Amino acid sequence: MIPYSQCIEHLSKYCTSVAKCTQAHAFLLRTALLDDPRCTSKLISFLAVSPSGDLGYARRVFAQLRRPPDLFLWNAMIRGHARGPDPPAGLSFFRLMLRAGVAPDHHTYPFVLTACARSRALEHGMRFHGETIKAGLDTDVYVLNALLQLYTYCGCFGAAHQLFDGNPHRDVVSWNIIMRGYVLEGFSERALHLLEGMKDMGIKPDDVTLISLVSACSGSGDLDRGRSLHSYASELGLVTKSLNLGNAILDMYCKCGDLESAQSLFNEMEERDLLTWTTMVSGLAKWGSFQEALALFRSMQRNEVRPDEVILVTMLSVCAHMGALDQGKYIHLLMDRQGVNRDVVIETALVDMYAKCGGLEFALQVFEEMRDRNVFTWNAVIGGLAMHGHGRRALQLFGRMNKERIVPDDVTFIGLLSACSHAGLVDEGLKYFRMMEEVYQIRPRMEHYGCVVDMLCRARLLQDALAFIESMPIRPNVVMWAGLIGACRAAGDIELAERLGQRVIELEPDICDRYVMLSNLYAGARRWDEALEVRQLMRAKGIEKAPGISWIELNGTVQEFVVGDRSHHQTEQIYMMVEEMWHRVKAAGHVTSTTDVLFNIEEEEKEHSLFFHSEKMAVAFGLMSSAPGSPIRITKNLRVCGDCHSFLKAVSEVFGREIIARDRSRFHHFRGGLCSCNDFW
Repeated sequence: MIPYSQCIEHLSKYCTSVAKCTQAHAFLLRTALLDDPRCTSKLISFLAVSPSGDLGYARRVFAQLRRPPDLFLWNAMIRGHARGPDPPAGLSFFRLMLRAGVAPDHHTYPFVLTACARSRALEHGMRFHGETIKAGLDTDVYVLNALLQLYTYCGCFGAAHQLFDGNPHRDVVSWNIIMRGYVLEGFSERALHLLEGMKDMGIKPDDVTLISLVSACSGSGDLDRGRSLHSYASELGLVTKSLNLGNAILDMYCKCGDLESAQSLFNEMEERDLLTWTTMVSGLAKWGSFQEALALFRSMQRNEVRPDEVILVTMLSVCAHMGALDQGKYIHLLMDRQGVNRDVVIETALVDMYAKCGGLEFALQVFEEMRDRNVFTWNAVIGGLAMHGHGRRALQLFGRMNKERIVPDDVTFIGLLSACSHAGLVDEGLKYFRMMEEVYQIRPRMEHYGCVVDMLCRARLLQDALAFIESMPIRPNVVMWAGLIGACRAAGDIELAERLGQRVIELEPDICDRYVMLSNLYAGARRWDEALEVRQLMRAKGIEKAPGISWIELNGTVQEFVVGDRSHHQTEQIYMMVEEMWHRVKAAGHVTSTTDVLFNIEEEEKEHSLFFHSEKMAVAFGLMSSAPGSPIRITKNLRVCGDCHSFLKAVSEVFGREIIARDRSRFHHFRGGLCSCNDFW
């Protein structure tokens, strides 16, 4: 038989897991020591209080006791429940303790007050506050901190501050509790003011408090305060010690758009976890640094960090933005290899990625194999069909959606109206526009009105489009006017286009595209003086045209091309290929369209200014780097210009290649000298 003192010591060291507690429980039952408070306290204390314990098991052991539990056991049960998932149960145990005639001590009240705080039981907490005063515990710092937690959790900051200011026994925990309370309730200014008071008194906040303050800066977009907190945390040496604080600061920089500081902090972090990588990748993706996000994801894999569902969805979005089909396929394969849980969110992201990367059949395959689909899934596939010009198929899919009793939302109708627009289905589009409000009680938004205007413009129904805009119950935006201007220009109604162009510039005097549109309008009409005047007005206002950027993915690597750029390591070969393309399509009868060039210069010089648009360089790289006969996929950040559109049609015929190009408006499938958009985009 083990001596009693050794038994107590052994239990204290042995009870370190639920499995071991089960063995200890069996031992105490066999040796009739379960009723010994000193023995049982070790068992119940671990089960009730330890993060790796088991409160349900603790309750069962507690119920088996034949002797009345002592104060230590009651406190353990109250404490465990107060901090656990069922705080009101802590108050129930407190009441049972009082009925059993056991008087609380200075340990009991902090646990009971914690239960009140987490239960938002303010009235009970105020009663216990009174009891602590009667018991002479109001100067106890643990009781004070529990009361501060109660009042801040319940939003009673007047009472909290009165306690805080009037108690000389407050410690660093007191400061941290009241500051975190202010942050949680949205009073970050007051919390930051308290932080300054702490600094003046030489009291250092803990990392949890700094995390809450940094998170408040993230939510409000207060970059300057966030930087100040980062600097202060670095002075205290907390950034390197606390990974969670480092992640919070990284998240703040990413959300506030300071990617340079975010990247610098990321590089300095000695320890990184999955959240660190996810935060940085997501930040890059959010602010349009897709190439960098893709490169960082590859680095993450080289560091053998296993991705989770969150970062994989982010990467699918990155691939969708860049048109990186091969990278998207790789991520799809990675999910299957690692057994990632393919829920409806991930599978919808897959559908969206494939559709936006030009792999429409892959998108449809994933869609058809899905066991569960929600409205977002249907929206992704309907929108994908619309982008590719498959209007009829999109409408058929909407019929299936109705049969499966999925209620459409406003985004569904954006996809449907876009599908009708790209396919020239005017009557059907107007029917769906009416159906929104009449059948589904969905009030049209600006995007829906814009789709109808676009649809009427594509059908060359200019007066109908103008009448529709003028009858709208909301004020039209400049995008609608711009669409109508483009349609007027295509139809040769220069007078109306000019009048509308002036109106658009008045509405948005700082947007580059509005000036470019009007300049191109004048250039197309060979009114060079007016074109130059608009260009000079742009320069006077300091407005610069956004550069055209195109991406092409080959062999798992995404290449980026900017108009006129010579930074690529194969620049000379690419320029030679562009010249070869130009000569061959010219020999085949292609005539360069120079109407979009802004200045009255010689035709040969205009042709040269169009020569190295980013999409031409991307296609040239694709022709020289891929197998003959294989399709070429490119993505562009802007609308494809008229000359490039005509040029790529000719290239598809002369070189016998299918070219799939996604611009900011839609997909263009160039095959055999024709385009899927029927030359209206």
